[in-house]
Amino acid sequence: MSKAITYVLLCLTLVLPLSVWSQQTDSTGSGANTTEDSKETVETDRFKDWALRCRTNSESGLKSCTLFQRLVVNDSKQVALNTSIGFLRAEDTGNVVPVAVFTIPLGVYLLDGATLQVDKTEPVKLDIERCYPRGCQAGLVLTDEFVARFKAGSNAVMTIKQSRDEPVELAISLSGFSAGYKALIEATPIE
Repeated sequence: MSKAITYVLLCLTLVLPLSVWSQQTDSTGSGANTTEDSKETVETDRFKDWALRCRTNSESGLKSCTLFQRLVVNDSKQVALNTSIGFLRAEDTGNVVPVAVFTIPLGVYLLDGATLQVDKTEPVKLDIERCYPRGCQAGLVLTDEFVARFKAGSNAVMTIKQSRDEPVELAISLSGFSAGYKALIEATPIE
């Protein structure tokens, strides 16, 4: 994987929120909150199966937004897949680009990486870059073509392996992605 994508993964690991919404949640999830001890305001809006969370630092006024979704195993309530999308400035060009980070559970077979397929389109191979105590991460710089696939699609599937010969398919609902992505663009200060 290129140095720029590795840099993006590292940056997203540091800035993307850890608490995210489940596809199974029935909460509306909209609103804002600030605590007395906190130096940031957090606003969250729902877009069907996606949520947009924006954090604004009350001292600096800097705003950071992430569109996200998580897949939770019903029985155990364990997070099977966390999908986060945000914007970062590319190290090589200086352009602001959309980036997706997929966090999967520890204990998966790493050598084959993962694949991401939107509906019946050609799967995209992803390297699993890093593992942390909360899971392993694969990243993808989102081209205009890939964003269009997400907007036009109804489902995506992340395929990982539990062992060399045991694939596991993790569903990503694309319901609400178009509206959520539009809101992410509008909320993200791109200079």
